[in-house]
Amino acid sequence: MSAEPRVHLSAVRFAYPGSAWRLVVDDLALLPGECVACIGPSGSGKTTLVNLVAGILVPDQGAVRLDGLDLKTMPDDVRRARRIATIGMMFQQLELLDYLTTLDNVLLPYHVGPALDLDDVARERARALCEAVGLGDLMSRRPGHLSQGERQRVALCRALVTEPGLVLCDEPTSSLDADTATSVLDLLFEQVRVRGASLFMVTHDRGLLDRFDRVIDITRSPGECRVGERIVDGATARSGS
Repeated sequence: MSAEPRVHLSAVRFAYPGSAWRLVVDDLALLPGECVACIGPSGSGKTTLVNLVAGILVPDQGAVRLDGLDLKTMPDDVRRARRIATIGMMFQQLELLDYLTTLDNVLLPYHVGPALDLDDVARERARALCEAVGLGDLMSRRPGHLSQGERQRVALCRALVTEPGLVLCDEPTSSLDADTATSVLDLLFEQVRVRGASLFMVTHDRGLLDRFDRVIDITRSPGECRVGERIVDGATARSGS
């Protein structure tokens, strides 16, 4: 692995307006080719952390650097364009568009990101991803005619279709049965590692942790969530909140 972090959070402090709670990340780095899981109790800031890494939120203090560039210093439109072009995201709420088919939802980043070129190669990659997760016969269906697990797989394919250097997933297997979850994770790890990308995944399933290089464990105390070094299910975890 390269010693230069793909993502580096330093001295980060974040609080929502009017909230007494804050998120504290003293130092968290994610290296190219590294797969990191994030666990912690509900309300501890896992999704907030994902949104800070993606540049959807910006910290009140500290820096969030993506490939060496501080996201906080970028104008909103530049930060958004960079996110679409370089980060694959699977949101907890999936964020599929009801009026688009499965295939068009997978290809959505190409329609909203001017830096991305929607060509035959991208279309074929989208179809191949759909086939790989069992959506091959459902590419013309819209989200309203898909199960929750099928919608989850559409969102995963969308996160991978641009071949991003960083993949952020918020509970990607929560609505999948055990066999489907295993196959989906196999695809996720294969796609990430074959390209030397980085994966940061929020999960409540501790049975998955041994598949990751590191585990971030968010600890919660009154008023804040904070990073700490600890042992999680036998794996050394560098905690990040």
